[in-house]
Amino acid sequence: MPDIMIDVHDQQMPAYLAEPDSRRAGGVVLIHEIFGLNRSMRETADRFAKAGFLTVCPDLTWRQGNLPELEPGTDQALEEGRRRMAELTDEQMLDDVRAAVLHLREMGPCNERVATVGYCMGGRIAYLMACRGDTQANVAYYGTRIEKHLGEAVKLTRPFMMHLGADDPFIPPETRKRLVERLCPVAGVAIHTYPGVGHGFARPGATGAAAEAGKLADQRTFDFLGLYLR
Repeated sequence: MPDIMIDVHDQQMPAYLAEPDSRRAGGVVLIHEIFGLNRSMRETADRFAKAGFLTVCPDLTWRQGNLPELEPGTDQALEEGRRRMAELTDEQMLDDVRAAVLHLREMGPCNERVATVGYCMGGRIAYLMACRGDTQANVAYYGTRIEKHLGEAVKLTRPFMMHLGADDPFIPPETRKRLVERLCPVAGVAIHTYPGVGHGFARPGATGAAAEAGKLADQRTFDFLGLYLR
């Protein structure tokens, strides 16, 4: 699948495009983890395209220049990913995601209905898009630091789904409890918790319980998006 360029004000942001077999489809903007646009996110985009969605994954680190790709799995990659994300603000990333949504809507194969799906840090941005954006639906996989923005739940008017691992050290039980208590009463919100798995369970290459949880979470996501994008 080709890389594309997306206009962000007077500059251009690279993104990965994955196209479904169908001639007209709903669009999905994937929002990557702290590791950026990498092999894992491209494989994930391909999976969404196979499920029938026109999918793009923008590189939100584009302002930092041509950086080496990171893959999760080492302390060094985690440290470097955190360093890169520390140089970005949520407002910058939201600006980039809005540009990607607009780009998708204007593509010929898109039916003009678009959702965001975010992972880890990207899950927080997907939540903020649900509160501030104009997408048809939004999904967060193990979104981090969403609890710091629960005050925005009063603006949560777009359908929103969240997937959480019961053993996720970055989203401990007390945080999950706050998320469920504040968000589940909101119309259009669904939160799924998966026992026995931690952070990043939906990444390509997961095994055992994580792979099973990722498969179930993806199917729930595809069904959810199908309600609002087709």
